Amino acid sequence: MTALEITGLQKNYVDAYSGEEVTAIGDVSFSVNEGEFVSVLGPSGCGKTTVLNIVAGFVNLTEGEVVVDGRAVSGPGPDRGVVFQSHALFPWKTVLGNVVFGLRMKGVPRAERDAKGKEFLELVGLGGFGHKYPHELSGGMQQRLGVARVLANEPAVMLMDEPFASIDAQTRRKLQEDLTRIFEKRHPTVFFVTHDVDEAVFLSDRIVVLSKRPSRVREIVTVDLPRPREWRTALETPEFREIANRVNELLVDDEGAAAGADEDPGGATDADGTAVAGV
Repeated sequence: MTALEITGLQKNYVDAYSGEEVTAIGDVSFSVNEGEFVSVLGPSGCGKTTVLNIVAGFVNLTEGEVVVDGRAVSGPGPDRGVVFQSHALFPWKTVLGNVVFGLRMKGVPRAERDAKGKEFLELVGLGGFGHKYPHELSGGMQQRLGVARVLANEPAVMLMDEPFASIDAQTRRKLQEDLTRIFEKRHPTVFFVTHDVDEAVFLSDRIVVLSKRPSRVREIVTVDLPRPREWRTALETPEFREIANRVNELLVDDEGAAAGADEDPGGATDADGTAVAGV
C-alpha cells in the first residue's frame, strides 16, 4: 500500500534580489510504500529539504500533488511527523513530557499516554530518562528523543531532515544503527533527507537521486541488502559498495553541470513570502 505519493511536484520562488521567478523543483514524482524506508539525495541546492517541507505542509507547492495516506496535503497534520536537524524539543518539559505531548493533544488519557511514552523511550534507548530535561541529555540522546516523540504519535509518514548531520561521526554511526533497529521492530514509513551516500545506503530500502536545480528524479536506486545491518560488516560488503558507487556516479555526473548554477540564492522567498530552503 502506498503511504506517500508525489506527482509532478514543481516549486517556483521569487528571487528577492532580482525579482525574477526561479524554478527550484522542476518535476519530481515518486512514491513511498507503507513500511518502507526511502532516502532522498541530490546535489547541494537541489531542493531536497524543500520537497520534505512541502510533504510536511510547511511550504506550498506550485504545481503537482502530494498525497499522504490517501489525502492530499494542504498543510501540516498529525499524519506526518518531522524529526528536524535541530532537536526542536520543549526545554521546559521532561523527556517523557516531550514524548507524550502529541498524545496529550489528542486527548489520550494520562495513564495510557505515559505507558506508551515509556514504551517508546525504551525503544530508542532512553528508558529511565523520562524524568530528565532535554538540557541534561547529550546531543545524540536529544535526537533519540526527537525520534521517540514522532514514533509515539504513529504518523502515516515519518519525515527526517538530515537528523544526524550535526552529530560527531562516532555517535552518528551508533544512531544510524539504532535507527535501523527501530525500523526493523516497528516498520514506520520513513522519508529521509540526507547528503551522505553511505548513510542512505545503510538505512534505506530505496534511494531517490535528484538532479541539480530545477530538480527532477534522475534515478531510483534499490538497496537490496539484508537486514539487520551493522557498520562493521556493511562497508566490507561488495554489494554495499556497488550501490554506493552507483549513487556517487549519479551525483558526480551532475556535479560539473551544477557548478555555479547550484548555489543557494540566499534571499529567495516563495510567491507568498515564505522562505524557501535550498538544500
